[in-house]
Amino acid sequence: MNSLNDSDIIIVIVDNAPRSRSQSSGSSSSGSSSPATVRKRRHRSTMAQDENEERLTESNSNVNTISELPGRRFAITMEFPLFIVMMGMSLSGVALSNILLYRTCVHALHHSEEECAPFLSLDRTNQTHRLEAEVQKYTTVVGTVRTIIEAVVPAILSFFLGVWSDTHGRKPLVVWPLFGMTMSSALMVIYSMMDSLGPWWYILTAIPYSLSGGFTIFFTGAFCYLSDITTSDNRSIRMTIMEASVGLGSVVGSLLSSHVLRLVGNVYLLLIATTLNVIAYVFTNVCLMESLAGAVGGSITSVLDFLLVREMFRECFKRRPNNGRAQLLLLTLANSLSIFILYGIFNLEYLFTRQQLHWAMKEYTQFSAISTMIAFLGSFIGIALLQKLLRLSDLVVANLGFITNIADYMIRTFATKSWHMYLGASVGSLRGLTAPLIRSFLTKILPVVDIAKVFALMSAIEGLCPLIAPLLYNSLYQVTVAVFPGSIYVLSSAVTFICVVCLTFVQYYRWNVSSPYEPLSAA
Repeated sequence: MNSLNDSDIIIVIVDNAPRSRSQSSGSSSSGSSSPATVRKRRHRSTMAQDENEERLTESNSNVNTISELPGRRFAITMEFPLFIVMMGMSLSGVALSNILLYRTCVHALHHSEEECAPFLSLDRTNQTHRLEAEVQKYTTVVGTVRTIIEAVVPAILSFFLGVWSDTHGRKPLVVWPLFGMTMSSALMVIYSMMDSLGPWWYILTAIPYSLSGGFTIFFTGAFCYLSDITTSDNRSIRMTIMEASVGLGSVVGSLLSSHVLRLVGNVYLLLIATTLNVIAYVFTNVCLMESLAGAVGGSITSVLDFLLVREMFRECFKRRPNNGRAQLLLLTLANSLSIFILYGIFNLEYLFTRQQLHWAMKEYTQFSAISTMIAFLGSFIGIALLQKLLRLSDLVVANLGFITNIADYMIRTFATKSWHMYLGASVGSLRGLTAPLIRSFLTKILPVVDIAKVFALMSAIEGLCPLIAPLLYNSLYQVTVAVFPGSIYVLSSAVTFICVVCLTFVQYYRWNVSSPYEPLSAA
């Protein structure tokens, strides 16, 4: 199939009504000759596969089959809810960390409230220095358990929902997780109001988030939706803009966090974050149009259909010319490993800066905002300079992003002063391009009907990352926090190097192709 172009949306409505048993029999046994009987036996597996495909579409005459996907004018779609959600997440993230540190200190380790009160302070003092390592070790255990609870259900759902969305639409993959995030945010507000609850009650707030699919399903839906409404010419920039909206939301939330906390306190800050999630949910549910014409409704039983998993694996692992299957799996691995690092470091970076650089919440949120802004600007400059001016492909620029990321991690590993962290962030300014460009590259080389299935495989693997990464990273940090807290960045550098190797092999496999985005097809 040719690569995507600027053509308008072409949706083919087909009649997928199942053939009756008598019709199938009549068509396959016309005549009573022995060769016909042999052919019928030989094609029995093919007929069974056809029946499975009919089940996948629920035998509905209005189910759409994707042909060439769209070319729409630019319009704000996924960018707004992503911005709002990430702003709320960054707004409340460090405050929740401080609450958890305080509750651990008081309820789990049984220190006095006076001793533990400085953990709630916006400004770092030496009062908690004696308790810091002990409290952080316990907190990382609680954080690990919560992260696993958050990840279990999304990891399972991600095997089903990519293929399911080809029939039932992308919008549910966005709306359902946002509803769960809103419920979890509301539970966090309740948790923050009840001072008698210890740190282990905090993990229960993750249940609605997990059951609704979390960020794993949310990002799957967002990328599939954007793939549906863009062309090959504007997809890279649109996916970069979408990633940038995530970064911009993080920047705004980080910059406002300490100021809002001083003004209103923990409870009202978390209430504001919950309100932002409500706004994102209402926007997607009311204002966002379904990207697939002819999508049909589906129940929970239609989601948990193992034929969906079978279909996903069949399409993703089938042989393709020019080592196409290897290319696909290497790209999936590289993208998933980059997500693995994010899940591993996410809850530890603040603890690292407290331990290594003696930062308080104010210093960390300032760094987080500036670091994200550097990545935000680096992404757009990278697209403008490296792709538009120098005409480098998605694959080359993504690999450069991984290489600069390694340099960033190595600088942070041995950071002893605050400016070292800012230097690392500046060196790694292209890191924000890796994930969107890998996904953009895949949409340009894959047949249109395979895109959602491959994204589903990526999400399925990414869904396992929150189960494994925190266990590995938190265990490493617990062991080394007192002697070498920068070990988490050494591990991140090693994992990122594997990503570089994966993309280098893909570049090698595509060395002799006629164009950078020559499509992969089935063998």
